[in-house]
Amino acid sequence: MTTPATAGFWRRLLAHYLDCLIGLAAWLLCSMWLVIGLWALENPPRDLFDLALLLLATLALAFALHIAYHVVLVGGCGQSLGKMALGILVVRRDGGTVGYGRAGLRCLGGLLSFASFGLGYAGVLFTAERRGLADWLAGTRVVVLSAVPAAAAPGPAQMSPLGA
Repeated sequence: MTTPATAGFWRRLLAHYLDCLIGLAAWLLCSMWLVIGLWALENPPRDLFDLALLLLATLALAFALHIAYHVVLVGGCGQSLGKMALGILVVRRDGGTVGYGRAGLRCLGGLLSFASFGLGYAGVLFTAERRGLADWLAGTRVVVLSAVPAAAAPGPAQMSPLGA
């Protein structure tokens, strides 16, 4: 059994940018409906406090959408939509599935990397396994999907609708 090939920097970066575009589109759509809903319930913001509260609500929405997007998709199937498009997969260091707990830790590591002005991503550039802070924290790595062993995929007997 061979070890899966580690995904390269450029493939990971492009997947990250695709995820950012998808997240931005989702956030803009949800923010638009939030603003429309609030203005339908009451008048437009009357003072600076109302406007600051609206800005804080849209920022909290962005934070919640980011966490939900990454934890649900990576925890459920090991891939975000950007990673699916580029054929890469997040796995545990031993090659197993990630799960929601590790996906949450990985998301927290990504937020810490962002908060440190990108220093947490240095490992992706300078280590052989291409693991950044998020991967170190969660005990994960990003591999090329075609290199995942066939033993991890369900066989024909396991997919039978009759069960045996």
